Amino acid sequence: MRKHYLLLLIASVFPLLLIAQFSVQDKSGKKPDWTMSMEKNFIVGIGNGTAIEDAKDNAMVNVKAQIVTSVADFISSSSVSKSSEITAGKINELYQSFSNVITTQSGKRDFLQGVSATNVVAFYWEKQADKKTKEVKYQYFVKYPFSQFDLDDLVADFRAKDQLLTDEMNKALALLDNFTSIEELIQCQSQLSKLEQIFIDERKGQSQTGIEKCKALLASVYLADAGSTLGKVRYNLKIGDKVVRCAKKPVINSGCAKIQDRRLGEDVCEVTYMYDECYDEPGNNVKVSYTIGNNRPEKLFYFNVAEQKATLLISGKIRIMGGTITGDKVSNAECIIPLQSKYDSPVVVTKLTLEWKEYGIIVDLPLNVSFSAKGQHELKVTIPNELTISKVSTATTPANKLNGSIMYNSANTGKSSAISIYRYDYTTGW
Repeated sequence: MRKHYLLLLIASVFPLLLIAQFSVQDKSGKKPDWTMSMEKNFIVGIGNGTAIEDAKDNAMVNVKAQIVTSVADFISSSSVSKSSEITAGKINELYQSFSNVITTQSGKRDFLQGVSATNVVAFYWEKQADKKTKEVKYQYFVKYPFSQFDLDDLVADFRAKDQLLTDEMNKALALLDNFTSIEELIQCQSQLSKLEQIFIDERKGQSQTGIEKCKALLASVYLADAGSTLGKVRYNLKIGDKVVRCAKKPVINSGCAKIQDRRLGEDVCEVTYMYDECYDEPGNNVKVSYTIGNNRPEKLFYFNVAEQKATLLISGKIRIMGGTITGDKVSNAECIIPLQSKYDSPVVVTKLTLEWKEYGIIVDLPLNVSFSAKGQHELKVTIPNELTISKVSTATTPANKLNGSIMYNSANTGKSSAISIYRYDYTTGW
């Protein structure tokens, strides 16, 4: 309690220095000896004010400040208080720091909570006037009980709660390596910010470092595609390579698509949308954006309304050639049909029908020929049927026309479509 006694010594000497400057105009009675000397198991609090109640309140604040300073002498984590010169400012700093530590925890058994004017065993006040300025003030003295037992009890209570604060800090710092959600990081930053305001030792620096790491992690959140398809956006929120969850709802909009269902707050978030009113043009997208502190992670998920469309067109003259010729018959002839795919989505040709009805010739060929990518393709098919050359040949009968159809499916949707072949021009190689 070295500093406690030093404070009392200062409190005893300081009034003597003011005697020459102030004159006593009124007082509560004969000035007691305890206002000028130290007494075991008691603290003398001194306060000044322009009103007597203000001076009384300030005297009680001074009592609390001395109690906190006494505790500081016994707490290893507050070594700064033992190496720094005691000033009014330092007393106030210690009072604020330690009273925050002691009074902010649940399950309190804090001595400071019980420090009140009702426990004062004696008081004395003076009304003083400045001899030069005639300014009037009150000086209030209170004699407050504070034994070694009281100090030991408060120190033990302080240490227990101080350990709880250390445990809380360590738990928050450990979370920075094991977080799974944005909310955990926000909560971690909030906890460390509160602790940083309380700590006055090396833990303050540890908390500040943790706060900066929280800020950096939250500032690095971004959106990543998780396998979006036409009509459905699938995405993750990520920090580095780590997927994190976020309970906060994003802003979702699109220039033409209608947003329908949302499944948010998961490792993989999903947004379904209708695109019936979107034109087949580049730039169609669904925009997803979050607000996380000062960070605004967002992503445009582009979609192609023709992604699942499948359209084939005959783009040139059909050719039938080759094969095995026996007299007026040809078998295993090769039919080549130039096709154009209008979209990039894959298609599967499932059937080819060729007809020369006037001659009673019908060829039905089941197929499984795939094409992908937009542009030109060739359907090459071997016709196993025997064809009568004199009837189907365009060399001998140039006016011949071909009828039939080509059946195909969308590889993405399975939807079936057909190309009608009606009186179509073709050529033969015989």
